Amino acid sequence: MTRLIILLLLATLVQGVQAERVVDLYSADTLVRTQSVTQRAAAAKRALSEVLVRISGEADAAERPAVRQALARAESFVYEYSYHSTESTLEDPSGVPVPASRVSFRYSPVLVDELLREAELPFWPANRPAVLVWVVSNSAEGLSTSSDEAMYNRLREQAARRGLPLITPLFDLEDFLALSSEALWELDKATIQEASERYRPDAIVVLRFSELSSSQWRADWQLLHSEGNLSGDAQAPERAELEATALASLTQHFAQLYAISPGETAAGKIALLINDVNDFATYKTIELYLQKMALVRRVELLRLTDNRLLLMLHAEVDTSRLENALARDGRLLPEETSSLPQSRYLPRGIVANPLRYQWRR
Repeated sequence: MTRLIILLLLATLVQGVQAERVVDLYSADTLVRTQSVTQRAAAAKRALSEVLVRISGEADAAERPAVRQALARAESFVYEYSYHSTESTLEDPSGVPVPASRVSFRYSPVLVDELLREAELPFWPANRPAVLVWVVSNSAEGLSTSSDEAMYNRLREQAARRGLPLITPLFDLEDFLALSSEALWELDKATIQEASERYRPDAIVVLRFSELSSSQWRADWQLLHSEGNLSGDAQAPERAELEATALASLTQHFAQLYAISPGETAAGKIALLINDVNDFATYKTIELYLQKMALVRRVELLRLTDNRLLLMLHAEVDTSRLENALARDGRLLPEETSSLPQSRYLPRGIVANPLRYQWRR
């Protein structure tokens, strides 16, 4: 019984470090010196800029002409806001530290999405891969796996602002027995992945710091991910700067994988992938069947290769109602599983993640 209780407690701890994979896209907060209208307007501008970077995955989103114009009226995008007391301080115009408040904004999803389309920015959906991060340092004292809470707090804050779910290790006895500093430094992939299994991450990143003789730090990072690995490096006087650079690189990588291009999610456009279409006659039969559906305005052929037919339906309804209509007719049978491992991070019904069916002959 005692052993069972211990196992349950450990399981609870591991669940506690699991990052939330669904990101709050439309909220952000920032510090202000006062609750004046001027301070709030400036804060709304900073927070909206952060929201746009988080949603699009584009670090330079604020440089788009349409975004620059929108930031000048950032408060018009605000759905609600609230103030909270903090223990932080900010300097007033004379350089004197004063108590700071935190103002939290929630922006209108409808207005923000309209701005994204106007600025031709991509949309990175809220369901995102969670990344487990391991940090190892090589300094005059030798190799060491970093468990510094202040550093991990900085990493979590940077990741949260960019909308990247981050998992940090527990650094308990199991971690230290399973993964040595040497294995991390040598990027022993098999050992790292085995030690990381308890956290159930979608991806793993190893961040390595080297202390240089010139009072500089060098960092390199290696991402282990089913959709392709990523490596990078940088050099700076402060480790915090390198942490931000590494997270920016990771965020951009995932945004390029999963963000949806402008126009790809246009209302009324639903992509269908139909398997086992063995001849042109079957294609024409399927096309005619779909065109006769009252809720479909037009059927567009995108691709017909290897017995797989990819169509774009210009419909009067959303994805769910189209699926219900197809289920009632029973001519197209939905496939039970998707062959794309990354599809759970993409909206259903787009070209990158189409609805999948087989034709009932």
